[in-house]
Amino acid sequence: MKPLLRFLRRKMWNNRPLTISSFIGLLLAVSFTSSIPFYTDHALSRIISTTLNEEGPGAPPGSILTRYQPTRNESTDSEGLAALHDYMMNKLPEQIDYPQLQSIATYSIAQSQLRQDAADGKTDNRRRQMSLMSQSGLAEQIEIISGAMYGNSPNSDGIIEAMVWENARGRNYLEVGDVYQYTLPTAKGNKVVRIKIVGVFQPKDVNSAYWYQGLDVFSSVLMMNPDVFAQEIMSNLSASVNTVNWYGLYELQNLQSDDLSRLEKLLQRLEPEMFQMLRNSRVDLSFLDLIRTFKKESQQMQMTLFTLAAPMLALSFYFIYINARQSLERQRNDIAVLRSRGAEMRLIYAIFLLEGALLGTAAWLLGMLGAAGMARLMVTTDGFMQFALGKDSAIGWSNAAGLYGLAAVAIAILAGLLPLAGYGKQSIVGHKQELARADRKPLWQRWYIDVVLLLASGAGWYLFQSGQLNAGQQSQSGSLQIHPAFFFVPAVAVFSAGLVSLRLFPLLLKLLHRMLRRWLPITFHLALVQLSRSQKSYFPLMLLLVMTMGLGIYHASAARTIDRNEGERIMYSNGTDVVLQPVWEGKIQLYDEDGNYIPEDQPRDTIYTEPPLAPFQEMPGVKSHVRVLQTEGDIAVAGKSLGKGQLMGIDNVDFANSAWWRHDLYKSAHAFQLLRWLGDYEQGVIISQSFAERNSLKQGDLIQMTVQKVPIEFVVVGITEYWPSLSPQQPFVIANLDYVYDHIPLTPYALWLDMEDGAKVMPVVGHLRENGIETSSLRDARNERILQKLLPSREGTYGILTLGFIVSVAVSFIGYLLFWIYSLARRTVQMGILRATGLARDQLTFILLLEQLLTTGLAIGLGLGIGRLVSKLFLPLLQTSGGTQVPPFTIIFEVRDTVQLLVIVLAMLSIGACVLTVQIWRLRVHQAVKLGEER
Repeated sequence: MKPLLRFLRRKMWNNRPLTISSFIGLLLAVSFTSSIPFYTDHALSRIISTTLNEEGPGAPPGSILTRYQPTRNESTDSEGLAALHDYMMNKLPEQIDYPQLQSIATYSIAQSQLRQDAADGKTDNRRRQMSLMSQSGLAEQIEIISGAMYGNSPNSDGIIEAMVWENARGRNYLEVGDVYQYTLPTAKGNKVVRIKIVGVFQPKDVNSAYWYQGLDVFSSVLMMNPDVFAQEIMSNLSASVNTVNWYGLYELQNLQSDDLSRLEKLLQRLEPEMFQMLRNSRVDLSFLDLIRTFKKESQQMQMTLFTLAAPMLALSFYFIYINARQSLERQRNDIAVLRSRGAEMRLIYAIFLLEGALLGTAAWLLGMLGAAGMARLMVTTDGFMQFALGKDSAIGWSNAAGLYGLAAVAIAILAGLLPLAGYGKQSIVGHKQELARADRKPLWQRWYIDVVLLLASGAGWYLFQSGQLNAGQQSQSGSLQIHPAFFFVPAVAVFSAGLVSLRLFPLLLKLLHRMLRRWLPITFHLALVQLSRSQKSYFPLMLLLVMTMGLGIYHASAARTIDRNEGERIMYSNGTDVVLQPVWEGKIQLYDEDGNYIPEDQPRDTIYTEPPLAPFQEMPGVKSHVRVLQTEGDIAVAGKSLGKGQLMGIDNVDFANSAWWRHDLYKSAHAFQLLRWLGDYEQGVIISQSFAERNSLKQGDLIQMTVQKVPIEFVVVGITEYWPSLSPQQPFVIANLDYVYDHIPLTPYALWLDMEDGAKVMPVVGHLRENGIETSSLRDARNERILQKLLPSREGTYGILTLGFIVSVAVSFIGYLLFWIYSLARRTVQMGILRATGLARDQLTFILLLEQLLTTGLAIGLGLGIGRLVSKLFLPLLQTSGGTQVPPFTIIFEVRDTVQLLVIVLAMLSIGACVLTVQIWRLRVHQAVKLGEER
């Protein structure tokens, strides 16, 4: 073993650059893969926290309520009950292994009639039906308002002490000191026990989870000490219990995704486990459904993110593969020599497997730190290659992340060993024969894998186009939910289109050479000849660059499109940045216009007083504001009713400055032109296009709208399909607010506020309050936009696309540098001969730069073109799926995204060109021209 390790150490040292690049590839693959479980755990903790903090009806989240209720005339199994009690109170909390906020056991006996046991023999005839109950932890949850706490044992007369709730005392006419006879059902028949009321209590906190049964239950029970109940009632008297409840409330705020499956299995088995201990026991309530919901969301999020990450992960493993292949190419002669001298394949595999294991172990250890860092970067992602600092990005350890990291190491090692299968089987003679067949087409060209993948991506496009798969659909909140395959299928399209382009690359070289060979200088000729003879060696690097640029363009356009349309949907729905409804003072109208009193059984109008306008003009952080009245009315034309419609009364100039506009929506006329026409005619209105087409209305037509039983005459001055905050499918009428108020009583309007950048809305509310104007409602579209971006699904999508691009650029850059450095090293003899024949260093440098231009430059151009084409093919499918969205879906291409990608890649190429230039200028003829082979 030691000789093998020494050989491996020398081998890794002699191939330091390739060893380091292999390690970096492993590190990136492990970090990227493991970052997804890290992020999923973080996102799940936010979902759990939000869910648990939501107040709703029913028991609090984390509750478990179990019950034992024997059938009628069934005697109690004391041993089974004791075993079940121990399991519920002690063993189950240990198995759940989360903090327990409440742990309550409640025992009760069936109701029986109380008969007063008075010392003077006088009894009342009131009928009282009550039951005996004990509940653990009662003393800490109550305060005694009369009498004292019950004792720990019966008194000297054998009388058992009990307490009652304050309401039970009043409802059943009980008093402290009263003694009652209670008929107790037992296994040996009914027995009579004497109960004394020693205290009256009331809850300290009626909203506490301790009162899980509700307080009404305690209106007809006598509360006993749990120890007395167990010893005297259950043990000594062998009473038959009516019901036993066990209630536990668990703190799940720190619930980990690693525990979801364990808790789901535990809660699924809870009822069968209980039934084995004691028949007629069951689970009434548990948080099993909550665990399943969290597990489902965690799995869906992981599946979505891994689907999005799959192309970039494949790119990372492909880099590891081509890096291993490049390394093996340099060691191919040595492997062939070893095989010729009798070395077995398992020894060669062991050497490379051991090397992969050592690098993989180091990559896993460092990769866990890198994965946590990448997960934090995902949390801060605000869009594609956009970041918002200041978010809570605390990331904890995840067992799943460690396992996924190990899986990534295993796949990466396998990818690195794949080329060895072909090389290791060759002897030195076979190796030389293979070199002679270097012009053989690669496997994917011989088997037409590129064509098959292109057809598969076309089939995926057809499924989206035909609606068999929904690229995106509206969620209940109105946001667009993207199908994971909508990112995977385009990635396959980019990959297959890149392969098809590489298939055509040799034809392009031949065409160029044939067309220009008569006029080409020697440097161009040498570059084209070199590319034609070694075209296959350039394919891996070119494919890396095509995938990096193509996916970068597509992901940037997709993220920008989704983000822009989400923002526009929110802004259109709200109409402006902030909609504020001030409180209007009003009084009920008691007398009609004739001075007659309006009876209470008839509808009475409210007379409102408009708030003073001066405070509205001085609102801090507000650029402009407008009064907007929205109400309903009945629309009629020429005496014919056309149904109900939405009336919006506005001040046209202020509305133009304050509302949110997307001007491409207003095709019949510019929105400001519509408002100008509205201002020119006091009685003018703008109506919805769908309503106008349905009723054959046009500009100049008269319509009547009855609002608050008052008919108002209008003239149509404009028709539009869309209007801020209004649905295009519903009839709407936009009118001058003052004209509307001339006909109807003052009705509360809302204020639409166009805010300054970064301005907060609470100072506005405070300013109005200082001036005596309260706010009844507030809608801030900017906050809704922020909340939309904070959704884990959206944040994770942007984060994984951004990380994927960064990783793909990194592997492309490393692959680019290594390819050209080792390409130059392999061609050292060739370069030396060319220098010896008279070519200057400048000419050699020009040849290499020309090769870069025709390979790397072409690959970048292909990537940009393919990415743009794929974007134009696939992104419109979101518009088809989200066709009901208002405003309509638009596809976004921004030049700055392409420029950003080009800057990154050109910086990479510039560094590479500088390295090559330095290598050329360091070349010495006497070092290059020598006997031997190229290495």
